[in-house]
Amino acid sequence: MLSWIAAPSAGQVAAVVGLLAAAAAADGVNPVSEAAALRLHRPSAGFMHLLAYDSAGTLVGYAGLDERVERRGAELVVHPGHRRRGVGGALLAELLDRVHGPLWVWAHGEHPAALRLARRAGLARRRELFQLRRDLGEPIPPRALPDGVALRAFAPGEDEAAVIRVNDRAFGWHPEQSRWDIRELMVREAQPWFDPKGFLLAVDPADRLLGFHWTKVHPDGLGEVYVLAVDPDAQGSGLGGALTVAGLAHLRERGVPEVMLYVESDNAAALATYRKLGFAHHHTDAEFLRP
Repeated sequence: MLSWIAAPSAGQVAAVVGLLAAAAAADGVNPVSEAAALRLHRPSAGFMHLLAYDSAGTLVGYAGLDERVERRGAELVVHPGHRRRGVGGALLAELLDRVHGPLWVWAHGEHPAALRLARRAGLARRRELFQLRRDLGEPIPPRALPDGVALRAFAPGEDEAAVIRVNDRAFGWHPEQSRWDIRELMVREAQPWFDPKGFLLAVDPADRLLGFHWTKVHPDGLGEVYVLAVDPDAQGSGLGGALTVAGLAHLRERGVPEVMLYVESDNAAALATYRKLGFAHHHTDAEFLRP
């Protein structure tokens, strides 16, 4: 049985969280994005949840659908104990039936079953997101800040507007990051992992924000270059590399053994920078399009 829900109950949220954890443990990658997982706990206009149950009423599959008209997107997952029974195909068919027109669908970690579903449905591979990782026990190459630039920690309740301004200018082209607003920022500030000391701001002598490196430490101890943004007016100055190194050094000081980041597969400049800093490919998330 499939059920569409705009605002899941506490019990439904707990069941989905358990399903996601089981899939992550079995597959070695998170089955849905952080944004989709956060929307389980916070109803969002234009976002729907699709739950699949077996005949005994057990949750066996889940899909999240972002119906905002500018770029409809979906993510789906089947519980490891209930795979190869048609659940994934039923979820994808329901998503495709609900959305008229283009639909983007993720296959996190290029899971073979997800790739097969996309192929059978006639979806075209259109985007790849690389996850890169680096051992923080290895030396970190030095990168100096540009003249006149200083680093300070993010101040909750004071710096949100400036961060969103730089984020918008840096990521106006990005399908997901360009959608951030102050509410999206504050939802993440409320998460257990949030640490303002790991949210590094690069400012000029007048305290105008030029860029930032927001780091994250996952519950399993893995560090992340969560968001790295440089205002276009400050690009080409070496600020991006200096911010990256500062964030890596912060994570290492916290005792984090390894760090990861996501980067678009076609962002040659960013890939070259990260590889020079010792990052290597870990896995690929692929996004498919139903034209």
